[in-house]
Amino acid sequence: MKTLNRRIAGMLTTSLLLAGVGTLAPTSVRAFSTCTFGVPSPTCSPGFIFDKQDDKTLTLTKLPTVGMGTLQFKRQSGVYVLDVDFVPDLEAVTALGMLEYDLEIDPISAGNFDTFDEGGLAIIGPTIGAREFKVKKFATGLPMVMADETNPQAAESFASGLKKITVRDEYMVTKGSINSFQNSFSQQPGEPPSDRVPGPLPLLGAGAAFGFSRRLRTRVLAARGA
Repeated sequence: MKTLNRRIAGMLTTSLLLAGVGTLAPTSVRAFSTCTFGVPSPTCSPGFIFDKQDDKTLTLTKLPTVGMGTLQFKRQSGVYVLDVDFVPDLEAVTALGMLEYDLEIDPISAGNFDTFDEGGLAIIGPTIGAREFKVKKFATGLPMVMADETNPQAAESFASGLKKITVRDEYMVTKGSINSFQNSFSQQPGEPPSDRVPGPLPLLGAGAAFGFSRRLRTRVLAARGA
């Protein structure tokens, strides 16, 4: 886990790097893969478009309403992650926090037939002591996904054929604190309709979902420690 001083320094450095760009077009900005929220001079804004990750474009529509820190969109070991990092750690509050954004895979018109496969959540928080927190993710074509202090990672499968989704996160800390939470997304390859061969639909049981969430958790922790 990053120390508080390193995290604050990183946030301030990011703020300085992005501030000049943010003043040029505050409703539609592309500046690296990170922006800041809740600080005196935030670089996140509604309409902020993160740097494209492979074939994915993420656009903010509502900034986190509780806390302050950074948002980072990146690719980690084949999984695409939006990291919500609180600086300082988000402690117990009475308000329900919300974050909203749109995520799109390049359209078929660009020759890309890939679609969303699974969506997950992972919470990074204290490992000892009493704590109570939860994050819920609602997304187009995805059952509600929730992570909390007893199950800090979870994943579900998207409906088939989705290339553009709208996502809303709801988060709450009622006791203790959390460092960050991550939204993750995987995708599956697609083929032009004329090349597809009918076959049985894949089945995703609880064991498969749990396996995915464990892999996701490992990837996120490894990436954050690198």
